[in-house]
Amino acid sequence: MKKLSKLSDIWPAFQAQESDIQEAIDYARISLPWTFDRMRYGPRSQKAVNNRIVHILVGVLNQTILERILTKKGYECCKDWTKYRESDVFDFMINDKKYDVKTVYIYSEYNESANREYFSIDLLISNKDYKGPEWRHFFPMMVALSQLTIEKMKDSYIFGIAETYDDLRKRKPKPSDGGFWCAAPFKKAHSFFHSTPLVKKREQEERGFKIKAAWKRNQRRLFENEKREVEMTLFGEWAGDRQTEIIKLVEEKSTISKKEFSSLSCVLLEHPAILNSNDEIIITVDNFFDKFVPKLTKPSTNLNDPVFEWKLQKTSFVNLQVPKDYKVYWIGHIPFTEFAALFPSYNSYFIPHPKNMDANQLGKATPRLKNRLSTLDRKRKKELDKGTNVPWPEFSQLVDKRNNIKAGLLLAAMRRGAKPIGAACYYYPPYAMQESAIYVLPGDLYTMDSLPQA
Repeated sequence: MKKLSKLSDIWPAFQAQESDIQEAIDYARISLPWTFDRMRYGPRSQKAVNNRIVHILVGVLNQTILERILTKKGYECCKDWTKYRESDVFDFMINDKKYDVKTVYIYSEYNESANREYFSIDLLISNKDYKGPEWRHFFPMMVALSQLTIEKMKDSYIFGIAETYDDLRKRKPKPSDGGFWCAAPFKKAHSFFHSTPLVKKREQEERGFKIKAAWKRNQRRLFENEKREVEMTLFGEWAGDRQTEIIKLVEEKSTISKKEFSSLSCVLLEHPAILNSNDEIIITVDNFFDKFVPKLTKPSTNLNDPVFEWKLQKTSFVNLQVPKDYKVYWIGHIPFTEFAALFPSYNSYFIPHPKNMDANQLGKATPRLKNRLSTLDRKRKKELDKGTNVPWPEFSQLVDKRNNIKAGLLLAAMRRGAKPIGAACYYYPPYAMQESAIYVLPGDLYTMDSLPQA
């Protein structure tokens, strides 16, 4: 197979079609309770869960675009978005081989503030083998460290780069913007609506909950006498099937759903721009299933606790409608065994030092990282003892006595209440990368035209 070497090796920018976008929205809005949180967003805040739903959206969108392209080229692709409870959204079958489609995102609105050159395939090809610390020339092809598990191991990876101007996570509602503005539950609401053991218990007992929503107005404006109204769509499930209901919200009034639900994935507000900055929509429930359902990791905690208020404001919603300028470049592919053999040949990096924000620092293993790597090594040994073929090396052997990391491992960490700190690269400027990852370079990939057809 041929390695990536010239401009024509990259499949050019493919625009998202309306059907691609709709398929992605349909999946993202219902699948949250059942989709593995591989980027570890967690349910700690409204921002975190909304970022997660965007991650699912673009993951499905990119695969839908790729499936359309490959099918036209004669490949047999298999992906069934209707089985959102059963399959990993990122499993992608091509001619009976399981691929993991990895896509990074370039938001061009940050080009000026990051002082980086506009993206082009010329820029990528000229830096395809760059492995140095200057992050504006660094294009790692990454796999998150949390995804190194035997049960989720794939045959190969396909890498793409998506580009659009606006940061999809940070758009703000405007009147008549045509957006698809959604919000997903977090904290206690997340536990109640998204916990799959609880969802299954409700369905076994045929007893669920109804949604109550109250539009609370905290500040009245002069000469505003007419009550505002807005529609909210509930995306959830009942008896193992998708269920949707539209409810009408009137300010300073409460309403309750007519239908009973077993889960609530997210809600859609017709146009959040109608809300004033101090308005709140408060979501609560009428619960018809009263049994104690323990949390697996903490059995004394009852997942089925209906005492919570999920508060939504104008800024609580994220737009799932994808801009017209959204496009994806398909860079190349590589078998997982080769990826695992190559990443130890590169440098480990961490966030640039404040005195030189143009270059990453070399990575050092902290006690916390050592513990994480030791956990990976124990799982690896357990599988090797069973006779399982584990392609990646023992991580403890990649850290020397001075805690230098002798492998292509990009380090990232989250500081409570602060920006993430992690290694920088072209598409993740400083304070953007959130998850530690192993990497190879674009020059290590095989061209998309060499993707096996049998």
